[in-house]
Amino acid sequence: MFRSFSLSCIYVVSFATFTLCKPAELENTCDVRSKSYLLASVIRYATGDRSPSCLPAFSFFDEWGVYGSTAKIDSIVSYNNQIIVGGNFSSIGFPTGSAAFVDAQTGAVVPNRFCPFLKVKGITYVAISDGSGGFYIGGDFTHVQGTARSQVARILPGCQLDSNFIPDTSTSRIVTALAILGDQLYVGGQFVNWGTGSQVNIVSLNRESGKLNTNFYTGTIDADVLDIVTDGSSLFIGGNFQNIAAGVRYGVAKISPNTGVVDTSFTGQVQAGGTVNDLHLGTDTSGNPVLYAVGFFSGAKPNAKSFYLNGVETSWAPSTNFTVNSVSQYENTIYLGGEFTTVKTVTPANYLVGVDNNTGNVIQNNFGISGNVTSATVIGNKLYALGEFAEAKGQTRNFAAGYDLPNHNLNDWNPSFLDSIFTPVGSVVAAGSTVMVVSNNQAVNLKPYKHFVVIDDSTGSPIGGTPNFDFPIKSLHIKNNHLFVGGSFEHVNGIPRIALAILDLPTYQLNQANLNILPAGSETRTITSNDTQIFFGGAGMSSVNGQTRNALASINAENFSLTNWFPNLGGSATSLLVLNDAVYIGGIYISLNGDNSIANYRAVDTNTGLVLPLPSTSDYPNSDVAAQTYFDGKIYLGGIFSMIGASTFNNFAMYDTNTKSYISPNPIYANGHVYSITPSPDGKIVVAGSFTGLNGSTTNNYLSAFDSKTNTVLPWFPNMDNTGFKSIYLNGKWYIGGEFKNAFNKPYGGFFTSDLTEK
Repeated sequence: MFRSFSLSCIYVVSFATFTLCKPAELENTCDVRSKSYLLASVIRYATGDRSPSCLPAFSFFDEWGVYGSTAKIDSIVSYNNQIIVGGNFSSIGFPTGSAAFVDAQTGAVVPNRFCPFLKVKGITYVAISDGSGGFYIGGDFTHVQGTARSQVARILPGCQLDSNFIPDTSTSRIVTALAILGDQLYVGGQFVNWGTGSQVNIVSLNRESGKLNTNFYTGTIDADVLDIVTDGSSLFIGGNFQNIAAGVRYGVAKISPNTGVVDTSFTGQVQAGGTVNDLHLGTDTSGNPVLYAVGFFSGAKPNAKSFYLNGVETSWAPSTNFTVNSVSQYENTIYLGGEFTTVKTVTPANYLVGVDNNTGNVIQNNFGISGNVTSATVIGNKLYALGEFAEAKGQTRNFAAGYDLPNHNLNDWNPSFLDSIFTPVGSVVAAGSTVMVVSNNQAVNLKPYKHFVVIDDSTGSPIGGTPNFDFPIKSLHIKNNHLFVGGSFEHVNGIPRIALAILDLPTYQLNQANLNILPAGSETRTITSNDTQIFFGGAGMSSVNGQTRNALASINAENFSLTNWFPNLGGSATSLLVLNDAVYIGGIYISLNGDNSIANYRAVDTNTGLVLPLPSTSDYPNSDVAAQTYFDGKIYLGGIFSMIGASTFNNFAMYDTNTKSYISPNPIYANGHVYSITPSPDGKIVVAGSFTGLNGSTTNNYLSAFDSKTNTVLPWFPNMDNTGFKSIYLNGKWYIGGEFKNAFNKPYGGFFTSDLTEK
């Protein structure tokens, strides 16, 4: 409240000062009809102020995702406006897609509320400014912000896709180079045609519409165009080509921007078989325009040489021992990034150096990069490097680092990517106080979190100080002021806890209680509770606190002492549901209470663990019951079963608790494994699993929804690319987790939210 009031006062004082008028009578900032209320609300939104106030509170929940070699989310719960996630992952980050706007000083992603994530689905190889606050991007992608765009797109100021720039669609091309001259956008890469045109590897498009300029035709280029630069009257192209329009051109050529015809007067080229990865139009020591060309080629000036714009080769000769991927300039220093370790006679000169723009002699060699550099870009007084390194000057820098110029000190810029950035992917482009970074990564600002993370729902930021688990988490459950965590882990922050751990809330610190589950390698897959007990089950467990407990056990909800509840399961438990005085046990098992006629689904008494005649004494699913949910008088079951008793129930079933019978014929069915069933209060039910659809649909991969009042599948198509494992319903939307990387034709990291209205 104080902050909002103070900001309103500042506004009033400023208004009076700059208008030189008597200030208006003070308004009540809490009056929704006042200008002060509107202004203070805008400021509150912009600054992220969520302090107690009469002003509205805005949610700043930015999408995030989990990442790792086999990243997935298996469980989600909520607590005090926090989203708690467990699964198999090593880090979390923002799923921006392969083109992201980040702060030019820190590398922190620009919040989604200020700059909507571009959500490029696929790889972005290159980006350039459009000269008016927007950008063009090119690569190997299919969608931008969920809209189909084929390998090249325009981004308007405000981080929005240009709906008017619509290039021809293709599934078999890669764009690696872009340049603008006049009203044309020149696109280079790897393709054999463009729409109805026969252009090969380079085209000219109208920069506003994306329409092909059919008057521009270079002829057949026998290999990729990797870069295009212009001096304002001509185009210079570089690549791994050897012939253009039946004429020899080794790696470099000059062409007309109007017709595309090769200018044969420009004779500069590299050696036969050579590749030019990057071009830079710069200057020599005298200020003469010079074309710098770098790549992988042999000869007296291996991998880096330069030409005057008439094609005459200069004397510049860094002579690296291996590939140069990138070239950029700051004053009289030329920066080279690549895979080399020697420049002229200087060894080591690893991956990134500054050389004299006249001789090519090394003048800067203290970057401390630990691996290959793909891109080295000078913007203002900063040098931005992308590549395959993990360190710079002894500090962690995951595949991106920044240096101040001219002192070459490592600065704080650290976008922190998940994967190395490989040639020819990757570039950094100025965007006001931010920069756009494009790469093969789908997320930025990765932070290490091992299998467990807590996200503040109001800010979208992970809270610090939460524990690390050494192996994956499968289940989470909150009871009173404790979080019960189940999985296959054996240590929490290095402290022994096999298969089940108890965290105190709200601190998320490990409780001293240790249930001493044995043997090591046991996995707790499901946890639930009633008023007095915590029930848990899984696979492998044979004892708890020294007492025999086969796959299932319960503890006192207050003091965590082991109870006498002992169903003696002969197999594994996957799901548990407490309803009245019964615990419904789903899983893969062949006996319960020593009764070998019971299989996969049956209820037991909550106190004794003795079997009850529910849901049936004779009809059992023929395989795993992985999900259970009670809603409006029915138990909804999901799993991998195909039969219950003699009746067909394909992976989904409904049990009516009033009639004590399964609903048949089965109104909802799936053609694959069902892992999660989550209703909303109004009866919409989200189903997640490994199926391709409900009720015969093949367009609802891994996630679908239906109306429980009518049992009709909803027209909602997330189009996920991999399995959904868990969802919860909270505050009008579903939080959905799994192993997917894409949904709604946008990149995600195993997590997104939905209200079922997306198209």
